[in-house]
Amino acid sequence: MLRGEPLTAIIPVRGGSKGVPGKNIRPVAGGDSLLDRAIKFARASSRIDRTLVTTDDPEMHAIATRQGVAAPSLRPAHLADDAATTAAVVEHVLAENAISVGHLLILQATSPFRRLTDLEAMCAAVEASDAEASVSLVAHDEPRPEKLKRIEGGRIVAYMGEGFEGPRQSLPQPYRLNGAFYLISVEAFMRERRFLPEGTLPFVMPEERSHNIDSRTDWAVMEAMIAAGAWELERYE
Repeated sequence: MLRGEPLTAIIPVRGGSKGVPGKNIRPVAGGDSLLDRAIKFARASSRIDRTLVTTDDPEMHAIATRQGVAAPSLRPAHLADDAATTAAVVEHVLAENAISVGHLLILQATSPFRRLTDLEAMCAAVEASDAEASVSLVAHDEPRPEKLKRIEGGRIVAYMGEGFEGPRQSLPQPYRLNGAFYLISVEAFMRERRFLPEGTLPFVMPEERSHNIDSRTDWAVMEAMIAAGAWELERYE
């Protein structure tokens, strides 16, 4: 529950990953798959009232069905290609399941290092504010946006404004979305059709819990950091 209303977790996964084939059902460090970890996270949270896995993949739908968290049907083809947005997928889930009140929590399976205490802290911060939404972030150190370049007419030009060549310590701290949590009221989402409406509350997480799996390199880094004991996976019953 959040603010006395139901909190629905939506786990969007699809087949045919190009970066890491079959990544969502691939075991992490010899244990649970990314999808299983996301489902177990949702079921272990005292905040989450209902969990729905939306997918176009029959195997992942079967996994979610066995655990009692599958959406009623496979995702339509037009919501499973590279052009489909998460917002459009969530709209479909809300309509298919007649969800019109409460709050939504988007849990990407590709964020395996988030913790239950992170979610609790995020929910508590939202309840202490008047924000309609909150999104998880991580500090971004390099490259700073002000130092980025582009090539125009065969020459190097600043990507932003006049560019910057001084020390990064003199620049304001930038943040990037880490993909762990997108939390928003159903009312705000249906009004805005996006996850970061004006006034969204930031929830900053540390680097070791912000790794997102998109490429083979991301997967290799994850496995190496776990093996080295630098990053730790939370365990669930």
